[in-house]
Amino acid sequence: MQVRKIFRMNRGLFLVSVLWLGWGPFASSQELDASADTLELTLNKAIELALTDNPTIHMANKEIERVDYAKKEAWSSLFPAISADGSYTRNMKLQVLFLPDGVFGPGTGGAMEMGFKNSFTGSVTASMPLFSYSLYQNIKISEHEVKAAFESARASRINMAAEVRNAYYGLLLANDSYAVMQKSIENAEQNLVNVKNMFDQGMVAEYDVIRSEVQVRNLRPSLVQAENGVRLSEMMLRVLLGVRQEIEIKVMEELFDFENRVGAATTSGDVDLSGNTDLVQLELQLDKMQTQYNLVRSQRYPNLAGFINYQAVSQANDFQFSEYRWANPFSMGLQLSIPIFNGFSIHHQEKQVAIGMEQMQIQREYTERNLTLQTRNVYTNMMKALEQIDSNREGVKQAERGFSIAQTRYNTGSGTFLELNDAEMALTQAKLNLNQAMYDYLAAETEYLKILGQDLPSIGQ
Repeated sequence: MQVRKIFRMNRGLFLVSVLWLGWGPFASSQELDASADTLELTLNKAIELALTDNPTIHMANKEIERVDYAKKEAWSSLFPAISADGSYTRNMKLQVLFLPDGVFGPGTGGAMEMGFKNSFTGSVTASMPLFSYSLYQNIKISEHEVKAAFESARASRINMAAEVRNAYYGLLLANDSYAVMQKSIENAEQNLVNVKNMFDQGMVAEYDVIRSEVQVRNLRPSLVQAENGVRLSEMMLRVLLGVRQEIEIKVMEELFDFENRVGAATTSGDVDLSGNTDLVQLELQLDKMQTQYNLVRSQRYPNLAGFINYQAVSQANDFQFSEYRWANPFSMGLQLSIPIFNGFSIHHQEKQVAIGMEQMQIQREYTERNLTLQTRNVYTNMMKALEQIDSNREGVKQAERGFSIAQTRYNTGSGTFLELNDAEMALTQAKLNLNQAMYDYLAAETEYLKILGQDLPSIGQ
């Protein structure tokens, strides 16, 4: 039965849920009113909570902030760099100058001491790059990193929204399946009452009463499994939203509230992957590698910088600073650096980056082919789900009519309990199949638009 399939699917997710919940609520579910004991949830509100509170989204936003500062750091290299230095030297022995005898008259010459015991020097230096091709390429690389961070954040939001939608749809499917099973038990219990009344009147055999009681008992485990499916689906949604266990979740929508969206994303089978976040990130990496190639080549270009230097210099044998005489040399100029030969290292670096670009291009083409096939496969699943919805909806109508006829035949004595039981089981299975077909379409639509890098329209749009 369909409800057992749902239970087995959710049972596989249970261990993951337990592990995640062991970390505790990660989100600002603490931002929810602490006194509130019920969270009324819609799909749009669930996505809003996840995108606001999920740590993956927070980390992506922090990465954007980090690379923005890295970009500003790269731009700051174009501004003047100013530094101040100071030094004190104690000359334990003064330097000497050797002069030939008689250079300044008879008896002069030999070794003559020069300078003073104390030497003070202070300087202020400012330098600024006037032309440096490598600096401009570094700035471009930082801009590529900013774009990559924004795209990574967009990918995180798209993936998180898709996960929340799937979990939300899974909870709606579990709720509807539970309602179907509950209705099935109500029908079986009502049949049991009718059969007992007919048995008391001698209209049916005791076998029908026994068979009816067995039918009710056989349905109860399925109802328990459906209830477990609801609980596990809700647990998965709590994990994604970071909602505390003590807060009750009340979903305000049903699975078929989204029926107006069926077919909205299936107007064309054309594949447009221009918005796919994986391909966009690969394109950004290719652009960045091209800039890295230019950065390597920039080592072949000359660098030109301007500088200004101001000093204050004085020497004395004592520490009477007020009587010091200070010299103030001042200089400014240009510094040109021209690379001539570096042992072919730049050439080899260029080859490495060029090969890396070729590898990235191959990876991009491979990814695009896989995504194209994946998109067409998901699109095909959507088309099949649409056909299944129409078929199952007609099946429910026929099963309802069949169940009504079987009840009438049995109550008039012209039908058997086996016919009534089969009709009731067929109606239950038809409703479960219709719910599953609707879920399959919504899940396929979520995956389809996730691959395309698009967001799903809100309900009502």
